[in-house]
Amino acid sequence: MKSDNQISKFKKNDADITLAHRDEVKIINVVLTQQATRNIDILSKHLDPGVFDSLDFLDAVKQLSISSRFTKIRILVSDSDPITKNGHRFIELIHQLTSSIEVRKISEEYKSYNEAFSLFDGKGVIYLRYADRYDGFANFDRPRLVTELSNFFNEVWEHSTPDANLRRLHI
Repeated sequence: MKSDNQISKFKKNDADITLAHRDEVKIINVVLTQQATRNIDILSKHLDPGVFDSLDFLDAVKQLSISSRFTKIRILVSDSDPITKNGHRFIELIHQLTSSIEVRKISEEYKSYNEAFSLFDGKGVIYLRYADRYDGFANFDRPRLVTELSNFFNEVWEHSTPDANLRRLHI
């Protein structure tokens, strides 16, 4: 994990934190995941390995998943090929924690959506204006925005299907 100095700039409050670099998104993603107690929803093109393939993030997800049987982590991806072909470490965790992590492939009708976001416990958010850039903001306490994004996430979730590329093969 980055130094405490870098993490301290992400103090818990209700102010937006401007994000412009991968390391900022990566750090705040870990911090918000570590603070989550129940739910995380992620909408991403392909689970950017620069953000979602870090040991700190994976450990935080694992700790959250085993902390409660009610934990739900839902992930929507547009394209799982980069995840499966490039050895993303999140795949093994998804396979280990099937009761708390579910991944679906975004349906064709939503493929043109070019934003990315992660929602934490109904109040924390990381929002990227463009799915392939690190331009956006994070906030520890924006429940109104999280509700709006959660409603959209749920709509997309209902129209999406489990991703066959990320299912565990039982041989």
